[in-house]
Amino acid sequence: MVMPSLKEFTYGKLLTAVGRDPNDQMLPIAYAGLVHVIEELLPKAEQRFCIRHLYANFRKQFSGQILKNLMWSAATSTHPQSWEREMLNMRAVNEEAYKYLIGIPPRFWSRSRFTAQASCDSLDNNISECFNSVLIHARGKPIITLLEDIRLYLMKRWATNRMKVASMDFNVCPKIKKRLTKECQLSRYWIPSWSARRIFEVRHVSAVGNKFTVDLDTHECSCRKWMISGIPCCHAVAAMHYINLDPDTFIPTWFMKSTYEETCIHHLSYEWPPPMGKYKLSLCTVTG
Repeated sequence: MVMPSLKEFTYGKLLTAVGRDPNDQMLPIAYAGLVHVIEELLPKAEQRFCIRHLYANFRKQFSGQILKNLMWSAATSTHPQSWEREMLNMRAVNEEAYKYLIGIPPRFWSRSRFTAQASCDSLDNNISECFNSVLIHARGKPIITLLEDIRLYLMKRWATNRMKVASMDFNVCPKIKKRLTKECQLSRYWIPSWSARRIFEVRHVSAVGNKFTVDLDTHECSCRKWMISGIPCCHAVAAMHYINLDPDTFIPTWFMKSTYEETCIHHLSYEWPPPMGKYKLSLCTVTG
């Protein structure tokens, strides 16, 4: 969610829901001029803090590259044990910095506590900031003109995406495929041992460090990276290769071309002149 400030005419807040499309790009979903408490409006939504904004406040009191690296390591840790280790390292460097950060529940800022609900491991709100930048010039306009500018922008963006996806030949969306390819490359450093059914214990080739349990049937790895991102981790890929399975077949449908196409089949329309002075915005499905 992003709430850019409106200028001059309104001096309010524009509540905007911005998501990620199947190719992990910005997808504006809805916008409104009224703000409700998020817990009341979306009681089941998983809330997260932007780690960049969190660090900006952190470094006002605790500067230095070492503390920055430790904070980011704690944020990117995908399982609790790794997070705890990084926090203890921070404590050894600066006790007050540790107390400051430990006071912020990790479920808001560390992947180690993210759930599988969103299938997204993003730590920042760059997607929202991208949409916010689109509104820089529109924010100073009257509310009706502002909404019309947003509608026109979305209409053009969706039309562009429709043409783009139609001209490309792929099954797994490009950005997701790129991430999966990276995990495939890393999988060569991990050795799977078959346990039962399609369950494996995976260890590093150096025989030093963590061991992870992979269950291909439930799409889970104890590193939790697969669970929170929806993309098989290198441990899972190593297990897949062991029994000659294609990692592409484990990609969820929401990262596939078919879902991307469904996301882009709508276009924005409106009634003009607005009935009884009301501005009406609706979604219409394009049919062949």
